[in-house]
Amino acid sequence: MKINIIILTLFFFFFSKSNAGQIFIVVKNIEEKVGLIHFALYDDPDFFPENKGKKIGFKKDAKDVIDHGVLIEDLKESYYAIAIFHDKNSNDQFDTFFSIPQERYGFSNNAPVFFGPPSFEEASFFVKNEGMTKIEIDLR
Repeated sequence: MKINIIILTLFFFFFSKSNAGQIFIVVKNIEEKVGLIHFALYDDPDFFPENKGKKIGFKKDAKDVIDHGVLIEDLKESYYAIAIFHDKNSNDQFDTFFSIPQERYGFSNNAPVFFGPPSFEEASFFVKNEGMTKIEIDLR
């Protein structure tokens, strides 16, 4: 009986991950290894890039992001967009002065920013059920 449980557990472990996409994010132009990099992953165009609409949100030390990148796993096949910012002072806020960003930020596809954030369509990319999608984001 124990052998059957172990085999069943291993089966689910190996095959449950095979139908899950992954995103590996490389962030470029991080000027200093201080503070945090905030990440928000979206799969709904109606809420991009609003905080309340993010599918996944997290933060990592800037040094770790520079040294190792970021891996997001277990994603269903879909279109996604990413918004990030470098929170140098670690206050968990995107600092602005009269609506002008005071901290560096970026979007997937390095989508252009003019007088506001890019659209979901400009920043989105497709993640397949299998394999890894590599995304490079330049902070500006």
